[in-house]
Amino acid sequence: MVEDTNKIFENFEKKEGFSALPEVVSDVLYSLELENTSLIDIAEIIKRDPGFATQVMKYANSGQYILSNPIRSVDAAVSLIGMTAIKGLCLVLPIFEKYKNILGIPEIWTHSRASAICCKSIAQAIRFEEVDVAETAGLLHDIGKVVLAVTMGDLFYSQIQTADSLERQSDWRMEKSLMGVNHCFIGGGIARKFRLPQTLIDTIMWHHEFEKSQNSQILACICFVGDQIAGMIGFGHPDYVFIEPRIGAALEFLGIHDELFETIMLDCLTRVNQMAPS
Repeated sequence: MVEDTNKIFENFEKKEGFSALPEVVSDVLYSLELENTSLIDIAEIIKRDPGFATQVMKYANSGQYILSNPIRSVDAAVSLIGMTAIKGLCLVLPIFEKYKNILGIPEIWTHSRASAICCKSIAQAIRFEEVDVAETAGLLHDIGKVVLAVTMGDLFYSQIQTADSLERQSDWRMEKSLMGVNHCFIGGGIARKFRLPQTLIDTIMWHHEFEKSQNSQILACICFVGDQIAGMIGFGHPDYVFIEPRIGAALEFLGIHDELFETIMLDCLTRVNQMAPS
């Protein structure tokens, strides 16, 4: 599978995938590795690129957060989003923007945004300490699908055409069957390439098999449930809605009883419906 992943990354690079990321992204990612970097420092770097600064501002005002007033400055946007999520946004915003005209990419982006909101709601409900990390995991969990869509478009989308089959199964299983690798491992490879925290790497890689996460089974399970809830409330792929039977076991693992699940679902539905269009 490692060989398959490397080959897909090579094909993505041939299409100017990661190499097309704005220079400001590299500068932000480098600065985040330094011990004394502050949110003010990050905001100043982002301001050097008006295009990327606009994307960050748009995201902050997109309904992802509960705001009393619109965010009107890069400094306020960065302060609201936080260090962990900014690192994730540096990766996803330019990639989704670059490939937004490719079939299915806008739907993946909308689902990712909805999943981030759902993961945040779940984390808050179960009092998970790293709410911002859970939110970031939701935002990044399907980044591997973008790479597959760009490099293996026809084959990648052929799985969606089987969505009305009585024998349909989860997308990650079909990807493995059709392409030899799935979006989870591709996404984990991207997270590793950009030196994201190991907990996020593991979560992205194992969000459909949270028991296999060696660093944070709880975070991986939150990501799995957030992904499933986003689909349940209508923010999955429009042609392929598949709720995995394991959702019950995942809720039990997180200690989410029926009443709490109803509360989470209502909160997710309310927050996600406030999202502005991409």
